[in-house]
Amino acid sequence: MNILPTPGFRRQRPTAILLLVVGFVVALNGRESSSQNSEPAAAPAEDTAAEPEVESEVIATVGTTRLTRVDLEQAVRRRSGGRPIPADQQDRVQAQAVGELLEQALLRAEIDRRQVEVTDGEINDRIAQLSTELTARQSSLDTFLTAAGLDHDGLREQMRFEIAVPKIILPMITEDVMRQVLAMHRYDFDGTRVRASHIILRPEASSGPDAVTAVLARAERIRADILAEELTFAEAAERYSSGPSRHRGGDLGFVPRHGLLSEEFASQVFKLTKGEISKPFVSPYGVHLAKVTDVDPGTVEPETFRKPLEQIAFQKVLQAFVVHCRQQTPIELKPGILAADPRLPGPRP
Repeated sequence: MNILPTPGFRRQRPTAILLLVVGFVVALNGRESSSQNSEPAAAPAEDTAAEPEVESEVIATVGTTRLTRVDLEQAVRRRSGGRPIPADQQDRVQAQAVGELLEQALLRAEIDRRQVEVTDGEINDRIAQLSTELTARQSSLDTFLTAAGLDHDGLREQMRFEIAVPKIILPMITEDVMRQVLAMHRYDFDGTRVRASHIILRPEASSGPDAVTAVLARAERIRADILAEELTFAEAAERYSSGPSRHRGGDLGFVPRHGLLSEEFASQVFKLTKGEISKPFVSPYGVHLAKVTDVDPGTVEPETFRKPLEQIAFQKVLQAFVVHCRQQTPIELKPGILAADPRLPGPRP
């Protein structure tokens, strides 16, 4: 069965983690759907006398590239779709924007080093596609540029970047990469179900900030007792679990990978082999121990979900490539500037 990238895949625009223009279109659509009669967000008024000073403020350096406060403000606007950002979210959004700017700077330097060629025709085609997408959302390219704080030259440069990155990454998606991605993600698509049991321990709200740590330690002791065969998983569930499944020895029945359980729980359960007991992990509902007691294999063939696997492979290879670039490039952040990406230096929110 063939799960390798097809020639058509190499011509697709991948759903990559760094395609800011496409992400902005989605945000813009959300803004318009919430208020169809609203006007495009105007750029905030600026004191032109102070502009040179603002533009000269460097917030980070990536190799020899300087990132300024103006770069950050534009990145934040692209993330928000031009909408006002609630005060309690501003630090998080800014940190995410800084992470994107650092990643883009690393990749742009690599594009220049490799002399990746992007033609005007490719850029024109991409802009035409963007314009069509905006029209379908009852918007326009001019509205998009105004809200994003971009001019036509800035848009063309962003498109050049988004076209160039896949030209570096796609040749790295080998047969071995695709096999690894299939092994890691086939349960996301092939319909496999597992029969799971769990023990849930709920921290007491009155216990303060260390409550989760204490419950994790308690769960680890329970797990050690089960592994030492001092009691069975079902007996431990009946004795210690706070969930209603304790009356069934923790049994939850057969569950699919998506749609029924929280992602935090399902992602842990589907890593387990039959009979294996997880280490303690946290979900929005508490601290869990989980065990898979049976597996109902899926019947959907990998060829059916090849394209989403290719997109996952693209993002994994891209992430690994950014890590490689980071190892070769010094990055400095101005004090007080946060970067959300854990691959990059500096404090994080």
